[in-house]
Amino acid sequence: MSQKSKWIVLMLLSLAFVAACAVIGERKGGGEAAGGSAAVSDDNKACIGCHRRQSAALVMQWESSRHGQNGIGCIECHHADEKDVDGWKHQGTWISALVTPLDCSPCHQREYDEFTRSHHARAGEILASLDNVLAEKIAGTPQNKADAVNGCWQCHGAIVKFKRDAQGNVERAGPEHKPVIDPTSWPNSGMGRLNPDGSKGSCHACHSRHEFQAKLSRSPENCGKCHMGPDHPQIEIYNESKHGIAFAANRSRMALEKEGDWILGRDYAAAPTCSTCHMSGYLSPNGVVEGNSHDVGERISWTLRPIISTKLNLVRFEDGTQEDYPDTRELPAAGATVDSTEYHVENDRLVSRTVPRQVAKVITWNERREAMKAVCFNCHNRTFVDNFYEQFDSLVTLYNQKFAAPAKSMIDELTKQGLLNPKSPFGEEVQWTFYELWHHEGRRARHGASMMGPDYTHWHGMYEVAKHFYTKFLPEVKELAARHGRGKEWQTKIDALMSKDEHLWQRGLTPEEAKALQKAYEQRYEDKRPGK
Repeated sequence: MSQKSKWIVLMLLSLAFVAACAVIGERKGGGEAAGGSAAVSDDNKACIGCHRRQSAALVMQWESSRHGQNGIGCIECHHADEKDVDGWKHQGTWISALVTPLDCSPCHQREYDEFTRSHHARAGEILASLDNVLAEKIAGTPQNKADAVNGCWQCHGAIVKFKRDAQGNVERAGPEHKPVIDPTSWPNSGMGRLNPDGSKGSCHACHSRHEFQAKLSRSPENCGKCHMGPDHPQIEIYNESKHGIAFAANRSRMALEKEGDWILGRDYAAAPTCSTCHMSGYLSPNGVVEGNSHDVGERISWTLRPIISTKLNLVRFEDGTQEDYPDTRELPAAGATVDSTEYHVENDRLVSRTVPRQVAKVITWNERREAMKAVCFNCHNRTFVDNFYEQFDSLVTLYNQKFAAPAKSMIDELTKQGLLNPKSPFGEEVQWTFYELWHHEGRRARHGASMMGPDYTHWHGMYEVAKHFYTKFLPEVKELAARHGRGKEWQTKIDALMSKDEHLWQRGLTPEEAKALQKAYEQRYEDKRPGK
């Protein structure tokens, strides 16, 4: 064979090899994007065949998921009964577009039970709160609740509603008579969504469809969709903290993609995430895996959300529900029957009712704290952890006693005297100031201390609390009282408060303190070189 012929053969072989690699690569690439081993049952073949054309990316997501690889398909999750208000007959099968925690429960019963009793599942109860008043009424109109729809409800959840005719029947449209969903309530993946089947919540809030990736639900950014902003900046605080810094530097060492249990001290050690501290399993000193719960509040010993923080005991009932009891409230004994408040939907409205329940177990705030400390002990010794909690507790106590309790007492007294209208919670400027004092900067300070975020504790927190308490809240109280002929009375009340030790700073520094302060400033910031 001539040299020229050899080159031709080599070129042809090379081209064949490249072509083969391209084909293999294309198949492999497509398989990886689609999971490579999706198991499609006979019931789901029609769904996949059609939706691969209509919504190709959705199918690719499912194929790469553990659901897809284990034969958990469209029908298993979207199946509906004929009587379901959200169901319709599609290609011969009753389905619903809405997948609820109750739909997930046949395969994930433990997670469903834990989640259903949790704070997350009750997030939709904000619909009866001051926050929702701000969004629906003050920022909205009677006809347009777009602020609540696009804001509050996307994190907290909405009541999923359907359009109804004059007789109250659900409207249906199209050749398949599909129920017409109210666009103000869907799409919605709010954590405490109130579903037509009576369940609360949305698994999709953390486990985004249709891949349901473990690494996504374990990542802090997932929680940061809702836990952020001026009134609950947990993700910003986490990013500032030593924990967040360690995570950012070591993300590749976190085993976020591990299937199954994800255990601190066994599978990873580089940093804790939100999930680590509040939900995930950890290795105990005797080598046993503990923790791992979808009840996100089990390890929380303070409530940092209300005007005045309290320690939180937990009362768990025989029917599986539970209720937080502030440490100011008397605890019932196990076996006792007590009245418990629950919220449910009636005629597309959130209403409360009192339900008698038998107490199964009482978990004290200290027991809840020890459960959190058990996670901390994987990385820190007891002295470190106990001292951290002393620092945290002292900040909450300072906020409570110096600012929150006196401010609340004044608001309560002004309301009692008729100077504030309880039916108009934002009718006076002082009510706005008071709201931000506890709901914004007060929370930032407390959350900052809870997660070791010093800047949020002080500059975004206690600094703002103090500044607005002294320069806005108190002057507005006096101004309101003066308008109603009670100026002298309230000036006396405020003078008495300001005479207490914690407010004596207003009298000014001693000459020695003032001199030392000026000297320190000059040494740090002013150029004292000759000729300057």
